Parts: sequence; C-alpha cells; structure tokens
Amino acid sequence: MTLAVGYDGGDSAQHALRVAIDLARDLGENLLLVCAVAPPGTVGEEYTAVESALVEALSPELVAGVEQARAAGVEAEPILIDADPVGALETVMTTRSPRLLVIGYGSAGRIQAALFGAVAPQMIERSAIPVLVVP
Repeated sequence: MTLAVGYDGGDSAQHALRVAIDLARDLGENLLLVCAVAPPGTVGEEYTAVESALVEALSPELVAGVEQARAAGVEAEPILIDADPVGALETVMTTRSPRLLVIGYGSAGRIQAALFGAVAPQMIERSAIPVLVVP
C-alpha cells in the first residue's frame, strides 16, 4: 500500500512532505509525491512552452523530495501530472489507490482561496480516502 503527498516544493508542501515521510516510515508504506504541472490557459504553443518550463522548474524539487524520503528510509516515487493540483491528486487517487492523502494547507489568504480555490478544502470534499491536511 502507499501514501500520497501533494508536492510542489513550496513551504507548505515541504511541511506536508515531512509529515508524510514520518507516517510512511512508521506505517511501513511507500510514498507517492504528486506534482501538478498544468499551466493556466488553454492548449497551444504557449501552453506547451509554459508546461515545459514548469516541468523543468518542478522536476528538481520533486527529485529532491524523493531523495529526502529515501534518506529517511521510505521508498518514494515522483509523479508529474498534466493537470491542475486537484485534478492531479484525483488522478493518483483513482489510478494508484493510496490509502491516505497528505497535503499542506498553504499560505494563500482567504480572498485568494475564495477567488482561485484552495486545494485542501476541495480535496476534503471530493476525496474517497482520508485526507490529512498539514497546516
């Protein structure tokens, strides 16, 4: 069985990763580090260019997160998905069936969360598995 963690290298994601690593190690589980790389907008040349830049920027962060988990004795796998964060996490929940999802709450203010949507509340509402939200 596995645990999944939403990870983009940000501060809240780093905190969520540390918690997920501890849980995975204590439970003897593997860890999936899930990173969304879809830029806002539509398909086309600009979308592809921005997506490539996102993959290039986030890949080292994801690799560093996997190395952090492995250094703590947890087998980890990076997953980059062409989707928004909620879509990426839903895809992994459907295709990989983790038993727990760990996500950071982030530092977005209430207005930003209201305008653009915060991932944690959406995942709590939509998830079929337990969700641990790390402040």
